[in-house]
Amino acid sequence: MTDARIIEQSGSFPAPLRNGEIKYLSLGLAAFVAVVVLSFWRSQAIDWMSFLNIYGAALGLLGIGIYLRACKNAERFACITVALAGYALFGVSMGIVFHIYMPRPEPVLDEFLLGFDHYFGYHWPDAVAWLAREHAWLGRVLSHIYLSSFAQLILVIVLLGATGRASRLDMLLLTGMIGLFLTFVVWQIFPNFSMGIHYPIPAEAEQAIRLVTNTSYGQALKEAALNGIPVISNETMQGVVAFPSYHTVMACLTVWFAFRTVAFWPIVILNIAMIPAIHIHGAHHILDFVGGVFVFFAALYLAGLFLNSGRR
Repeated sequence: MTDARIIEQSGSFPAPLRNGEIKYLSLGLAAFVAVVVLSFWRSQAIDWMSFLNIYGAALGLLGIGIYLRACKNAERFACITVALAGYALFGVSMGIVFHIYMPRPEPVLDEFLLGFDHYFGYHWPDAVAWLAREHAWLGRVLSHIYLSSFAQLILVIVLLGATGRASRLDMLLLTGMIGLFLTFVVWQIFPNFSMGIHYPIPAEAEQAIRLVTNTSYGQALKEAALNGIPVISNETMQGVVAFPSYHTVMACLTVWFAFRTVAFWPIVILNIAMIPAIHIHGAHHILDFVGGVFVFFAALYLAGLFLNSGRR
């Protein structure tokens, strides 16, 4: 009788990972494997020690999540820590993959994107100069908003996990990961870069609004695009893609998945302001934003298919 009770109790322990978590963690693992394979295939040196803190944090969070679920029955905290681990693992790995594919000396889409901007009368250097001259305070506010994307995403992850919306949290992770992968695919087919690579901005204008994609940023990106990166490290990582804008994908992610949480309306307001922030501080073209919206909805659809695959 005692043995039977022990067997019954042992069978009641929760699985260390849910189905959705297994799926998005598998994407994170696949991205890491891609980094290892591509770095050897393309003979690209990587300073692995500079990424040790991120990968270590991801593994640590994953271990904490499994422990909280299996030993402490703290399901909501487990959902949060596993989700943060998955996004960190996938995000840093895909970031390295983007940089492995440098140099890209012939961006085939830049001329078209610039022509589209000019057709509608938009010229990024003029917009930066006008904002720095007339509304420098607004430019500085937009700088903070532009840099808030990751913090917003973490906030929504925590909110969904803390309120027990595990399936919605899985969808957020899968949509964000697939969206980043689709961004990479588009960039592979149509290489392109932000306007920061083409236009230097006067130092006084940069300082007035604390421009994120400034002239030094553009010069570093141009050097990488022309000559590649001798050693990829955490210090050399930067945003390399203009179209489609992944900042836009992240804005869509936070707004869509914050729906019916206490943070929804503040996030909506913040991400309305994110639209000019993306164009000014991200040096993005008009079509970059449009492309980011399309990528988000394509990723949302594919994430739903992937999450529901294998279910009856």
